[in-house]
Amino acid sequence: MMMAESPLNGLSAMPPLQTLGAVTRAEAHRLLNRGGVPVPIFVAITAALTAGVLTMLIIKSLAPETPKVLTTTSIETGAFVAALVLSIAAVFAVGRDHTGQLGLALSLTPNRDRLFTARLLSWVALTVFVTVLVTIVIAVLGILLSEGRFTGPALLGVGVAVVGSTSMVLMAVTLAHIVGRAFGAVLLLVGVNLFLPLAVFAVGSVIPQQAANAVDALINVTPTPLFMRAISASTIDDLGLGHLLTGQLGLMVWALVMGTTALAVFRRRTM
Repeated sequence: MMMAESPLNGLSAMPPLQTLGAVTRAEAHRLLNRGGVPVPIFVAITAALTAGVLTMLIIKSLAPETPKVLTTTSIETGAFVAALVLSIAAVFAVGRDHTGQLGLALSLTPNRDRLFTARLLSWVALTVFVTVLVTIVIAVLGILLSEGRFTGPALLGVGVAVVGSTSMVLMAVTLAHIVGRAFGAVLLLVGVNLFLPLAVFAVGSVIPQQAANAVDALINVTPTPLFMRAISASTIDDLGLGHLLTGQLGLMVWALVMGTTALAVFRRRTM
């Protein structure tokens, strides 16, 4: 004689609620496992630490009397390399998802807004982890070399590097969602961050001075110059905190505009 299923058994068989936290953890787990980006994470950490330490050694050999600049500049170099590698990894990962895996993800998480937000948050967590790891190691080395005299600037360098790098990687993720293909997104990523400032600079060198000032202003609001300004803890004594905060704010505006556009595209994308 078969026993009837109790209501409690039926409730236990129901799938768990898809909260934003649960979906974000699932996305982060996917990024860290095979098929995700564990190799690029290792490359980003290794390359960033190598670049930061080499910068520190070069500055120490050329200008040993500037330990504060040695520390903050090395942190900036490490953060830049980490953000660059993670941005490229993000573009390829998102582009790869759009070739088929995104359809599966949407079947498991039908709420597109929740899935999109979870994907952004998982990249935020990954970027914060990598940037904190890299910059803390470099900062500790710099503090040891300076005998603890410049702990404040070093910690400030770590903080602004984390925020700036996160904005850069978020722009890469949203750009890849807008384009939908890795190759095209990489071209746009390189174009926006490298060729756009160079092209604007080239135009500015052959036009009258009045127009050149406007061109310079345009260069300064492109992502790469904003990023370099946003993490430039080494320039605070000369240019003030406002110079750094302007870069951070500019990056956030870029990330917000691109994120809003990417969400609109993501809501309408067909599988």
